Amino acid sequence: MKIPGRSQSSPLARRDVLRGGVLLAGGIAAAPLLSACGGSGGGGDSKKVVVADWGGALVEAEKKYIFEPFSKETGIEVVVAGPPTPAKIKAMVETGNIEWDLIAGGPSTVLPIGRKYFEPLPDKLLNIPGIDPSYVDKNWLTYYLFSIVMAWNTSVVGAGKKMESWADFWDTGKFPGRRSLRGADNGVPPDMEFAVLGDGVDMKSVYPIDVDRAFRSFGKLKPDVPQWWTSGAQPGQMLVSKQVGASSIFSGRIGELKKKGAPLDFTWNGGMFQLAAWSVVKDAPNKENAFKLMEFSVRPDIQASVWSKYPNGPSNSKALDLMDKEFAKTLPSHPQNVEVQFLQDAEWWGKNRDAVLKRFQEFAKS
Repeated sequence: MKIPGRSQSSPLARRDVLRGGVLLAGGIAAAPLLSACGGSGGGGDSKKVVVADWGGALVEAEKKYIFEPFSKETGIEVVVAGPPTPAKIKAMVETGNIEWDLIAGGPSTVLPIGRKYFEPLPDKLLNIPGIDPSYVDKNWLTYYLFSIVMAWNTSVVGAGKKMESWADFWDTGKFPGRRSLRGADNGVPPDMEFAVLGDGVDMKSVYPIDVDRAFRSFGKLKPDVPQWWTSGAQPGQMLVSKQVGASSIFSGRIGELKKKGAPLDFTWNGGMFQLAAWSVVKDAPNKENAFKLMEFSVRPDIQASVWSKYPNGPSNSKALDLMDKEFAKTLPSHPQNVEVQFLQDAEWWGKNRDAVLKRFQEFAKS
């Protein structure tokens, strides 16, 4: 699959994961599974794997539709721990006190501290049928995708009006209402990509981001921004309450709000899809079991099961063939949606994150 908007300046364009933001709608019942934060122990014959994840409804879905079936099929116990912060992973490896085997994070976790803290993937995980090569790296394997898109309140911007681009988003004359975009908080980058798209940059030329141009574009919109959002729930709340007429938002959240009857709409055009991936901690005591769980999690039948219940996009395209066709079209990894989006370049963010965060925080206060 050709990925639109993929950076040509680096080997792979990568996502930056806002894990808290992708904990979309709740309502998925917790399944019984051992949870712990302690050491994993064990060796080559271990029948355990410790997974560090971020909690919430997403993990409950993973427990029920990935971890429990894996344990039933293999006899390997899955122990859930976390959260998998880069600083803790680095400390574990440097002290030799490895508590975790498999971590949820991928590039956003690997790149800030360096690849030396993670195991290379075995060859069989680098070429899995149905998984696009851009979703795989020597240190991570993507198991789902999510997107940030533009959404609007139809009663605010005007009945029958439909935004088609970020230039439309910036046009508050044609599309009335105030705006919100993601700000910078807890190390999560602001919506720099949308700022340059709103200023006329082509989707295929987003990276490397022209930082000065992005901040000039932010400056034009700033008078109409009552709040830069920093948690996944905020955009939907502001849209529903009409505090803003339009905002960037996680695609899963806008889908859930529309199901509940909110007068909202959105477009995939110019959306930024991102990769949620597994990585294995360097010298993990149960690394072979971790690799087995990684491989299991991207099987088409397993992906169809979990992502039919929780609105993320399967990384294995073969899973889409096992899903309801109309439902599959609502997911960010469906080919027709991928075609009009771009993949966030986590390599670029790995090099520029700190400087951009500092500048944005100063900009937001001014």
